[in-house]
Amino acid sequence: MKHYFTHEKPECLIEDWPGKYETFSWLEFGITVPNPIYLVTTLKEGNIPNANLQSWGLFLGEATKNHFLMAILKHHHTYANIMRTGEWCINYLSKEYICQANKTIVNNGRETDELAESGLTVMPSRVIKAPAVAESKVAIECVLKWEQSLVEDSHWSLLCGEIVQIAIDDTVLVVEPEKRVDAMGLMYNIRGTVNPIDGDYHGPNTFGLISDIIHHTPWG
Repeated sequence: MKHYFTHEKPECLIEDWPGKYETFSWLEFGITVPNPIYLVTTLKEGNIPNANLQSWGLFLGEATKNHFLMAILKHHHTYANIMRTGEWCINYLSKEYICQANKTIVNNGRETDELAESGLTVMPSRVIKAPAVAESKVAIECVLKWEQSLVEDSHWSLLCGEIVQIAIDDTVLVVEPEKRVDAMGLMYNIRGTVNPIDGDYHGPNTFGLISDIIHHTPWG
């Protein structure tokens, strides 16, 4: 049996923190599709490293036109930094750095070096000025191509960045999918889940891992 919904939030869903269903769509919690977590690094004014723990982004591209599409909240320092400098770096950290990644959420003062304060190491980028993270398995340098509001008066902005440089750690340069997934050790954002029928909620948000590739079949 299928249940059908629109974007309108069911009345049975109650916020467990103020503004939850204004900032995020209830569908994120009702569908629960995990997204890979990454750390966005930029520079605050004064060339101070800034870090933003994120999971709303994906690769898009063809031939030499490779891009990273990212959604970000407009009130974040990261958004202001990108609008000022036109660049950012995407850093994929493995599960060993979950504590350091979490610390960047609270170590976010305007004068704070958010990487050093959280126990992470700055790695100079090759093309852009924004730093990469030395502990990242993959670091992707991006230059802003365009920005637009998700919808009129949205909290969210969509940013399209051209990928100008990629740094890949040699520990993940294995070709077998199972071994590469294990070597990457990526963390995934698993939303606290809700039942849109009766409002039952299981939270909070959690970090998740891919523990096994059950079946690997080529497309096509």
